[in-house]
Amino acid sequence: MTGMLRSFWVAALLLTGCAPSPLVALPSTSTRVAAPQSANEGQQELVMHIFADRDECMGAVDAKDVDFCTPFVDRATGQVRVAFQMRVDGEKWAIPNAEDGIEIFHKKHEVKAGGMKDFQVFAHDPQRSPQLFVLLIDGSGSMAIVDDASGKTRMEKLKSALLDRDVVEAFFPSETSTAVVPLVFAGAGQPAPLGGKWVVTNKKEYRQLIRDQLQVGAGYTYLYNAVDYGTSTLLEQPEIRAAIDNKKMQPTLIALTDGFNNERPDDTCGSNAPRLEALLKKLDAVRRGETVNITSRPVVYTVGLGIKAWRNLQIPDGTDVRPRDLCRATADQMINGGVENRGVDNAALGWIARTGGGGSFVKRDAEGLAAAFKAAAAARYGWFEVRYKVDPYYLRRTFETKVRLTSLFRTEATIQFYPSGWFDAPPGEADADGWTRPPSFLRSLSLVMPALALFATLGYLPSAWFNIKRALFSRMVRRKKG
Repeated sequence: MTGMLRSFWVAALLLTGCAPSPLVALPSTSTRVAAPQSANEGQQELVMHIFADRDECMGAVDAKDVDFCTPFVDRATGQVRVAFQMRVDGEKWAIPNAEDGIEIFHKKHEVKAGGMKDFQVFAHDPQRSPQLFVLLIDGSGSMAIVDDASGKTRMEKLKSALLDRDVVEAFFPSETSTAVVPLVFAGAGQPAPLGGKWVVTNKKEYRQLIRDQLQVGAGYTYLYNAVDYGTSTLLEQPEIRAAIDNKKMQPTLIALTDGFNNERPDDTCGSNAPRLEALLKKLDAVRRGETVNITSRPVVYTVGLGIKAWRNLQIPDGTDVRPRDLCRATADQMINGGVENRGVDNAALGWIARTGGGGSFVKRDAEGLAAAFKAAAAARYGWFEVRYKVDPYYLRRTFETKVRLTSLFRTEATIQFYPSGWFDAPPGEADADGWTRPPSFLRSLSLVMPALALFATLGYLPSAWFNIKRALFSRMVRRKKG
């Protein structure tokens, strides 16, 4: 009997993945995990925390989302799921949707998102946080152009988008305290506040300023100077500083233009390369410097009004800008009457947004612009779930999953998985979106119990065989004596 019980518990341990500390068994799998490890580049108070077990998730997320928070491995389909949360000084910190800035590595090999949904991010727990929305609006002469059948100027389209009811609600949500800083840039001077008002704190005043004060000006498009000003000098202006320090508002810049950065009549596309590189390096220092307060650093979004100048664009990593990366084969072409006719400089806008930790949009009508503004002003999220697929073969041995955040911040975390070398857990149950979830308890039990019964039987057989041999041997001895 003792041997049978021993075999039963050995089988149970192998099937469920149970193991002594510090490894933790994952429910409904035959896999264990080690304590996650976090790593940051010079930002020790900022941590990407990967959830390692169900008990931890129970205390951190809504009860209905616990299954999505707990790590899960389905060896039948090659699927892995992990969830993480950003923390500052040990406290949860909600961040914008970081889907475009997340990289996943399996055994040090990057998992690429593809048509088979090899990699997908889900944002959870939306919440509003205090924000200071800084609008950097292009007021150059080109904003007076009528360029479609609507008969509206570019500025009229922009005003319609900024006055959209949903956009106004996004800038002034009822759940928390926010404010808007509406600035217009045109020419070499620094951006000017609409109506001389630096900080707008209510919807009525905001609508009035946009409706009555937002006008087309004159001069060239000093976009880079405007972004530089909005992420440095502006933030030290007394009213702005008070909103950031006293009301704990995080600056969110939204820069809009309808073309290219253009500072002189003889500017070429290539002449913008060193200017953009200087801006990106300043922006990188403003956002990632070790002395910068993480919770008050600016996030930069860019919005282009028009069509993209460059299709199928791939922006290089880093802040070094070469003319061919920015302009392709048009580095020597003039901006005035030249490359500006191609559309909006989505290369520069994308580069600025990526370095600034935000997103970039190019839209040609008021509805599209309104959607872009709502996305930039969207809620922050309390935690994120990452799902990816690999060949099931690569889940049969110990493997490491690494999650890396590259846009908002530079931070990453890893978690080590230890699959059972003997048994697979029951396969997950398929959802409509093609991903799987842990099998129900009854289904797991129906598949596990026969295996446990087999082990119990195997544990009993040696004892039974011994008893049979002893009985036969005793009979043979009695016959010989008789």
